[in-house]
Amino acid sequence: MKHSLRKTASHLHLAYKYGESSDSLAGRHFMLEENGRELTLCIDLSPNFHIRNKSAASYLNAVTLAHEHHKLKFLQCSDNLVRARLIKAWERVDQPHLRLLLDLGLHGRYMYSVLPHSLFMGGIQFDVLDVLEDADEAPSRSRLIRHDHSSPRPHA
Repeated sequence: MKHSLRKTASHLHLAYKYGESSDSLAGRHFMLEENGRELTLCIDLSPNFHIRNKSAASYLNAVTLAHEHHKLKFLQCSDNLVRARLIKAWERVDQPHLRLLLDLGLHGRYMYSVLPHSLFMGGIQFDVLDVLEDADEAPSRSRLIRHDHSSPRPHA
């Protein structure tokens, strides 16, 4: 079952291992998919690539994420609507496990096992526990997939 947490853009803060950070990314279409105890939060980050100014901070931060996705330490979303709706879904599930799927469009889809916690000033932070794989396959699988869009994919 899928639930929309927010459709419009919301500001995101990312931090990487070794002290690097990013403050200029915007996510949209925050979707929560429930599958038993597995909750998967999907965030569309592809609009950060759809700008004319290729030296803009949002574009450069999106490119950095595509290259450094395996070093992601945490992601913060300051949106209280996302936080409130995620908490409601979290409370409905017995011993939930949360995964985070970052969709960068043609630049890949990256999935993480995360631990969420509310921030004191509002919003929510997702601490990365593990980098997971096979973002397009069954939820029980755990291998990283990076889409190669140069070759056609078979139709289902």
